[in-house]
Amino acid sequence: MTLTADAFTGSLLAVEGITDAIVLLNGPTGCKFYHSHISDCQYQRASSFDPLGFTEEFYFGQPRVPCTYLEGEDYIAGSTEKLRRILSSIASKNDDLLVVVNSPGASLIGDDLKQFIDSANLSKRCLAIENAGYSSPVCEGFEQTVIEILKWMDLEGKNSSSITGKVNLVGISLYNSNWDSTADELRRILSFLNIDVETVLCAGTSIEELQISTSVACNIVVFPEYGLKIAKWYEEQFGIPYILSPMGAPVGYDATEMWIKSVASFMSVDPSQAIEILRKERKRNYHKTSRFHSLTGLPKGATFAINGDSSVVLPLTKWLYEYLGMAPVGVSTLPGGCSETETQIIDFLGKIGFSDSWKSFNDGEQVDVVLSDGHTIKMMHEKRLCRAAIEIAMPSSGYINFLPRTYVGVNGALFLLEEIFNGLRRMP
Repeated sequence: MTLTADAFTGSLLAVEGITDAIVLLNGPTGCKFYHSHISDCQYQRASSFDPLGFTEEFYFGQPRVPCTYLEGEDYIAGSTEKLRRILSSIASKNDDLLVVVNSPGASLIGDDLKQFIDSANLSKRCLAIENAGYSSPVCEGFEQTVIEILKWMDLEGKNSSSITGKVNLVGISLYNSNWDSTADELRRILSFLNIDVETVLCAGTSIEELQISTSVACNIVVFPEYGLKIAKWYEEQFGIPYILSPMGAPVGYDATEMWIKSVASFMSVDPSQAIEILRKERKRNYHKTSRFHSLTGLPKGATFAINGDSSVVLPLTKWLYEYLGMAPVGVSTLPGGCSETETQIIDFLGKIGFSDSWKSFNDGEQVDVVLSDGHTIKMMHEKRLCRAAIEIAMPSSGYINFLPRTYVGVNGALFLLEEIFNGLRRMP
């Protein structure tokens, strides 16, 4: 079965996506080690790492996510003393924003986190997330925590004269596979439209950037699972509109072109340069595609199975079928998907005669190309159940990237084509 994170993970990574913020985990060490590891892997802030440099209380040899290491009797007597110690200890290190997040078990103790924060005279730089919606999908925890942080910051709305021509990218999380390369690719595409990005909300973002995030012309929702509620909050609080492409995330040529046109239309700018670059790349790679097909008959007729966020699965399924002629034999979405997007996927599969493929992703069956989380694709690849395995979701396989890798945008299409075509060359 696919391993999926819950809202607790999403909440912690929302804080970890802020460059000058520290998440303090009120919970046992069992809740700490994985999240500290995944945060450090997804967003490394130090060029070197010496575990002996983090042997002090609360860190346990890891540089991220210090925790109160709650034990059995703490759940009976409360976590008062450890909370007091961790707050004073971490606060003395720097002036970063501090966010205390309860683990699922700690939320049952009933400790008044706000009281601890006030008594430590840290209310101006510390807030508490007492319940992150633990059984909910990871994306819901991310959105909830981002909104809680924005509310606590008491952002100021901007008058019309202070609104810039910049935009925010909303819905990119540290939990998204190769999130940093995705943000860079979207910045690159927007530069062809002469549009600058002010903030990528809670994904490599500073507190200062969050404070000026209300000065933009609009919010662009990249992955609605992680950002639609946030964008709606901005609209309700500050009247900042948002853009949401009808074709989902900009994955594949058609969805990327639609994303460009949607942004350009709203911002009243000329999209021709960006579209020309996209179509030029598409034309340039047509010859390689055609030559490969003439020699092998592939990728037309090759099978694929996909499991990921609904906003990615929709455009990617369409692109693989319509552009490459591949057959979707298993299509599933991760928890927290948008119902309207899933309806579009179901309708599309029905239209092309693959209705039975919906929710039939099976990681034990042979398929030519699998697109899923890192654990699943690694397992299927090692069992020789697929020719090509492409990571589009977390958890990660642990593969270390030096070159930028994303499945989003123009460069994302090139990455997908390279992985698919070279994978199909291998014997199953």
